[in-house]
Amino acid sequence: MMIRTLFGSLAILAASGAAWPQQPPAPEWPACGTVETLPREHWPAPDPRGWDTGRLERARGYFETLDSAAFMVVHRGEPVIAWGDIDVRYTVQSMRKPLVGAIIGQLVAEGALDLDATLAGMGIDDSDPALTEEERQATLRDLLLSRSGIMHDANYEVGGWRDLRIGVRERQPAGSFRGNWVYNNWDFNALGTIAEQGGRDTLGALFRDRVAGPLGMEDFRVFDVTYSERGSRAQQFFGYGSDHPAYMFEMSTRDLARFATLYLNCGRWDGREVVPEAWVRESIAGVDTYIGLSQNAYTGFDRYGYLWWVEDGGERPRFPQLEAAQPFYGASGNRGHFMLVFPHLDLVIVHQPPTLGGIGFEAQADRFRNGTPGVEDEDFERLVGMVLMAHPEAGGR
Repeated sequence: MMIRTLFGSLAILAASGAAWPQQPPAPEWPACGTVETLPREHWPAPDPRGWDTGRLERARGYFETLDSAAFMVVHRGEPVIAWGDIDVRYTVQSMRKPLVGAIIGQLVAEGALDLDATLAGMGIDDSDPALTEEERQATLRDLLLSRSGIMHDANYEVGGWRDLRIGVRERQPAGSFRGNWVYNNWDFNALGTIAEQGGRDTLGALFRDRVAGPLGMEDFRVFDVTYSERGSRAQQFFGYGSDHPAYMFEMSTRDLARFATLYLNCGRWDGREVVPEAWVRESIAGVDTYIGLSQNAYTGFDRYGYLWWVEDGGERPRFPQLEAAQPFYGASGNRGHFMLVFPHLDLVIVHQPPTLGGIGFEAQADRFRNGTPGVEDEDFERLVGMVLMAHPEAGGR
């Protein structure tokens, strides 16, 4: 029986004594797992003690049939699986978003950013065309939840999501869609601009100093964050354009596993609160992902938090064959990049296909013309199901 589981200017607040801002209710389900140990300079060798090793071997056999590059499973802070090239930096695609979300959470807690500040108040705009006054009333919180309603072109956006946004833009007056969810790379890219202005540094330096350094990441470098900007060859080739550069992270699977473990541990690492626990909990509260007001126009996902996908037992799980009963959350990127956090199982899972080349024109054009190896949702779902069946607690489920 299948295991039942789941998976510019800114308004600056006074930093001293800043209280955590008003926030939506935290999820009713447990947001934190148990983390008994943390990696030091290097991850220790995988230890499947207590797991069903026969099932894990069958899962490995299936993994080797896929176009996967790396797969890592960490239980209570200890690696159970480390298959493939876990030390290679891959282009993480849309898994980039919660990486910046962690920086924003730190800046909110420090009083450098205000979740309820409007774009107008923060001096955030765009050109060709400029945002309307209605669009500039969107807040930082709206951008984090992907519900700004801004339908401006966005850098590094092609395919279905772009087509969907263009369709909405053609039917809705500018600014009228605010508060309704639609996956929006304009929001995500503008968040990069806001984080850099609030933190007064580049995203690469901010991530190094605020996240990678405290977590002891083994592979991350400042120049592993690159940009696609207005006027670039990619912008001219694909026809998009915005004043807000798209940012991209090149990261190894083992460094992403540290990041996911940080969130499993509700933001704490080695006795230090790297990301505020309140931010972790608020980030996974989530909003519904129906497009606009039509309940027939949903995306195939359950809920969306602050840059995390959330599945909490709703009617639209992404991985229905896992028969989701307990909540989980995660990040995903095109062609099978996944970073999942299972609080009730004290587990994180990171998977990457061999997406290389970053965000430069040559890499984008090559992927556009020739495709890139990847893993479909249903194949990843099967792999995860096989691993979860080997979990020490699988027998009682």
